[in-house]
Amino acid sequence: MKTASLRENCSEKMEQFLGRCFYHSGQYDSEENFAEVDKEIKEHEAGRLSNRLFYLSIPPNIFMDVVKCASKSASSANGWTRVIVEKPFGRDSESSAALTRGLKQYLVEDQIFRIDHYLGKELVENLSVLRFSNLVFEPLWSRQYIRNVQLIFSEDFGTEGRGGYFDNYGIIRDIMQNHLLQILALFAMETPISLDAEDIRNEKVSLNFQDVHAVLNA
Repeated sequence: MKTASLRENCSEKMEQFLGRCFYHSGQYDSEENFAEVDKEIKEHEAGRLSNRLFYLSIPPNIFMDVVKCASKSASSANGWTRVIVEKPFGRDSESSAALTRGLKQYLVEDQIFRIDHYLGKELVENLSVLRFSNLVFEPLWSRQYIRNVQLIFSEDFGTEGRGGYFDNYGIIRDIMQNHLLQILALFAMETPISLDAEDIRNEKVSLNFQDVHAVLNA
């Protein structure tokens, strides 16, 4: 929803929310700049219990600079500190493992959240519920009754300002290896113990994509 619409429909809450927001300019690799952010955040926290979440929607080549500076100069003193890392997590398994090793120099695993923002789309979020909580579809969701599966990625805009990013990482790697394979995993995995994140992840990991290829082409 656009800011203007928010102001019209819930102006009081909008003003309260904006009153708690602030912007601080600085360098990704500057511990001094992060110390300044830490000082400003503390002024807003006013001694209260504080949890801090750093969302790294930034180029992957500067992940480590930000994590290092945030860990050393802007961690919470009396609460938890966590980091959300946007994909891609490296270019291959080797670089992905190197990224994890780098992050764990400053964080423990429980502090690291790796996400694919495409999974936050409402249609994708509803796929698990459609599969496993629907009495009509759940018993029919198998190769005995599904003849053909097509994943169609359709957007009404181009690369716009993302050309440099796609030139570096590749649009196939960005779209197919991440977004579409995640959706395929939700579509083809076995029924998880529950719809909790850990149980869904375990079923994704155990999915054999060679078997998926054979099933979908049977």
